[in-house]
Amino acid sequence: MRPLRDPVAILELDIRADLERVEATLHEVIKSDQSMVHEAARYLIDAGGKRFRPMLTLLAGYAGDPKDPRLVPCAAAIELTHLATLYHDDVIDETSVRRGVPTVNVRYGNSVAVLTGDFLLARASGLAADLGPYVSRRLADTIAELCEGQIMETAASGLLDVTAEHYLDVIARKTASLIATSCHLGASLAGASPQIVDAITTYGVALGMAFQLSDDILDVTGDEQESGKTPGTDLREGVLTLPALETLAGRARYGEQLRSALEAKDADGALQI
Repeated sequence: MRPLRDPVAILELDIRADLERVEATLHEVIKSDQSMVHEAARYLIDAGGKRFRPMLTLLAGYAGDPKDPRLVPCAAAIELTHLATLYHDDVIDETSVRRGVPTVNVRYGNSVAVLTGDFLLARASGLAADLGPYVSRRLADTIAELCEGQIMETAASGLLDVTAEHYLDVIARKTASLIATSCHLGASLAGASPQIVDAITTYGVALGMAFQLSDDILDVTGDEQESGKTPGTDLREGVLTLPALETLAGRARYGEQLRSALEAKDADGALQI
């Protein structure tokens, strides 16, 4: 199933104007007097994207005051953090396509991609600092959790004895943490009660886990036109996601064939299975 071209259209709450303000904020804060920096920083922003995480921040604001002026810059800080992880991930995974265009590392090289990701994190941190120590601390802790998850995944690359529990821990850190923070900060800044903030944060964790599970399924079943990314990236990098783990555990067909292909480092053969 192709992703919705306009996901906002199905919402009962019209947040389009606020999303446009988030977009304007993104373009404003990545400005640099160094043309190369500005060009690389805006590259993925211009390529589009769902703006899923800032959308969650804005929607969570309806648990309190959705017009709180801090919600838009907070949503922008969340999106910049997400974008920075994409720049870094594409270098780690040696990905060539993202959002239907060549990745930043292909376009500008690995060094520029990594440094641009750092630049985006710095700009996100600046926005968070303007919103106060609570937002800064929450975002900093989330960035640390993202890094932990990615390091855990990288350390297990190429191993065939990875457990489903390890996989779930990885995606809780590298994906669900930022989605949960998107929800948490939106509700918190809008003045929702602690009980509501906790409930929305719990929802964000569950949504983030489901989001990554869906993405991992698409990585082995989708195509580049559908996903906007190079298919089979995880298996080619030796990263076992839940579809592969379930197959290896014998809960899906062709487990032994998949194990043989992975032991032979035959990624193309594994993807055919």
